[in-house]
Amino acid sequence: LSSNVNISVSGGQTADDNLPPRLDDVSDDTWHPPFIGDEEGEDDDSSVSSTEEEQPTSDTSSNPVDETEDIDVENHLERIRLGGLPCSIPDEILHKCFAYLPIDDHATLALVSPHWSRFTRCESLYKILCQRIYLNQSKRKTLHASRFGNSYRKMLELRPRVRTRGGMYVLKYQEVRKIQRDMWTEIPVGAILESVYYRYLYFFEDGRVMYALTPANPVEMIPRFSKMLLHGYGRKDKWGVWGRYQIKKDVVKIWVSQEWHDVCFQLKVIPSNAVLHYDMGDKGVCTTMQMEKHMSSKSGNFDENSYDLVVYDVPVNGYFRFLKDRRL
Repeated sequence: LSSNVNISVSGGQTADDNLPPRLDDVSDDTWHPPFIGDEEGEDDDSSVSSTEEEQPTSDTSSNPVDETEDIDVENHLERIRLGGLPCSIPDEILHKCFAYLPIDDHATLALVSPHWSRFTRCESLYKILCQRIYLNQSKRKTLHASRFGNSYRKMLELRPRVRTRGGMYVLKYQEVRKIQRDMWTEIPVGAILESVYYRYLYFFEDGRVMYALTPANPVEMIPRFSKMLLHGYGRKDKWGVWGRYQIKKDVVKIWVSQEWHDVCFQLKVIPSNAVLHYDMGDKGVCTTMQMEKHMSSKSGNFDENSYDLVVYDVPVNGYFRFLKDRRL
């Protein structure tokens, strides 16, 4: 075998020229790894610089491993147990986010996680909610929590208020009238003349209100009110108009301007439906208001001595009941 190798090396080019030499056929003085021979003509500085350039890549490749090691697994699992990462938002940001929600939705937020349950039941949040409701609705500057045992939670539960957003108050009037027959009457005998109309009230926290008097039922009026809300204050509708309101104790006064005259209502807030002895499925407090007065005036003067004041008869069962709807 050694003779064949010598002949092939001393001779011309053979097929074995492209094959690497065997380790036992090459002496220690002449053999070296291929990469050493390739770099013999290069400077040492280039070899050092090449290793220095490769060093950052090795560091960056090890960073993801270090990041995973820095994660506190127990803290991460604890957040998930409490309701997930969104439930770990700081309280200051939660206050700003919840400010866009209706007041009565805070009871639903308490069911999201243990943290939100404690947050929505703290006295500081009840104070903010009371300021949102009563300072705007009553046009007062301060709240007297001492009348409710220095508890803003009791104030929110016991003090009368109107519900804002998340629904609207609806009054349905229905009456069967007697038919007056004469020579021009074309109504057949045995027919029943029934009069049905609705009044709608949608309250804002800043003292504004939307009002509508129409024969349309809530299924038709809710989309109309929703469009008025999307277009903002001043949006005109076929039946809906804008007005203002103010509450003092349990009495709510509403002023609305229509094209032909101005209207004024005086309502009384009923704190609980147990007083009326009925169950319509509308849970909560302050879901019903009773109409006490209904007046109109072309000049907008509702004093008793006004020359154009008109006082209307109030229906016996004139109750506004709160109808919840997420579109409002």
